[in-house]
Amino acid sequence: MAKEIELKLAIPLQAGKALRQHEVLGLAVSFDSKHLQNIYFDTPSLDLNKSRVALRIRQVDERYIQTLKTSGSSSGGLHERGEWEWDVNGPALDLSLIDADLLPEALDLEYLRQHLQPAFETNFQRDRWLLNVSHEHLKAEIELVHDQGQVLAQGKTDPISEIELELKSGDADLLFKVAHDLSGTVPLLISNISKGQRGFRLFAPEYAGLSAPATPAFNDRHGLILAAQNELDRFIAARDQIAFSRNWSELETLYSSLRQLRWCLLHLSRLTLPSALYLPTVLRYKLRMFSYSLEHLVTLYQQQNAWERLDHCPTALRNSADFVQLNEHYQPLMSASWIGQTLIEVMQWLYLLNRDSESMPFVDKKAIFVDKDATFEALLNQVHLPRHPTDKVLWLRQQAPLLHLSRWLEYQFSEPSLGEKNLLKESLALQRKISELSGLMAEEITLWQLSQQQADGIDNKLIKRNQDDQYEMVLALGRQALSFNSLQQNLQRLS
Repeated sequence: MAKEIELKLAIPLQAGKALRQHEVLGLAVSFDSKHLQNIYFDTPSLDLNKSRVALRIRQVDERYIQTLKTSGSSSGGLHERGEWEWDVNGPALDLSLIDADLLPEALDLEYLRQHLQPAFETNFQRDRWLLNVSHEHLKAEIELVHDQGQVLAQGKTDPISEIELELKSGDADLLFKVAHDLSGTVPLLISNISKGQRGFRLFAPEYAGLSAPATPAFNDRHGLILAAQNELDRFIAARDQIAFSRNWSELETLYSSLRQLRWCLLHLSRLTLPSALYLPTVLRYKLRMFSYSLEHLVTLYQQQNAWERLDHCPTALRNSADFVQLNEHYQPLMSASWIGQTLIEVMQWLYLLNRDSESMPFVDKKAIFVDKDATFEALLNQVHLPRHPTDKVLWLRQQAPLLHLSRWLEYQFSEPSLGEKNLLKESLALQRKISELSGLMAEEITLWQLSQQQADGIDNKLIKRNQDDQYEMVLALGRQALSFNSLQQNLQRLS
């Protein structure tokens, strides 16, 4: 078996010229370019995809190569997985070459023999450079691959435009150096979606959404590192889903994952670490600026949801927060070079932290992480729901504490008690209602601005409707808070 360690990066379709002119390619000792055609196989019930296994036949000139890939591990764009290849005589599978031990236990080889069929195709141009990279005492041989083409399934297509950096030999740290150097002039974004997953989401749209694995319960720094990596994976999955379907509801997932990632990084930075592993201040600053930009987009989305409740929404109000507005703000932000650089730097810091720090209990300067129970109690105590439900600003301030509490419940309690299960349910319900309140508040500001401009259809009646809806929402939040506060007090007494 060959075990791959690679970094997958998305690149805009129009950025190929900038890549080919990049000085990193001056490190190349070889180059080749070829057109690749691939047929991916699965059963009608997609058993391979469900087990995160890919089986394909690739045609390269007159040669046919059968490839089996298993899931291995993936963390924030860095992939490590099993891969086996065999030469075959044509575009038909030869399952006699595959040992049953190579497959996950859930897959039966004899069943596959009877039910495997072509699912989709990928056709793309592959440019490949072999780089000899060195930095200080580190050396590595890295393959840089640029693929451009498309996936075809069910008469639909999805574009392919990506870079893969694969470590052939040497130090994996240099994968990040090459990625960071490229991202200075080439817009890059970490990607977790494979060509196979692109095909399956065309072939079976119900599998379009990627999801990060659950974070197992933890009480040491490596568990918190894994939680941070999984939040980064959630972010990447949401971003890929927006790119594929323009499902703007994923903006809230994108934003909450970034907020929780920053929370994990904050507490990791408070641990006793070697000086070489301190979280750079500039990285904290860039993450904060990124969070502010996403917050603005989420507010636009929430405002759009708010005006959708109206039977007749004035054009001026609709145009202030529609899909066009979202797209015009979202695309420049996500294609900015500094965004790609920031996420690559986060991924690298987490990789180094996981590799170089010893497994040991938390030594947190702020005493947040003493043990699981103490952390739960601390997070529970940080939620301060308004005593007076009409305090709208204070409701908005509870979004972050409620997010951190609900994520912690998801992290630590795989088999929660009834009280913990209900607390998670109430926390998520409060977050949804606060998001709705945020949209109504943003709509109110827009209404006042449009009324000053004397925009058509904007009158005092519409402003009054908004204020009444806000009042009803804070009352609903107040009722929800009674249930949450009761659970909070009971669990505080038990802890």
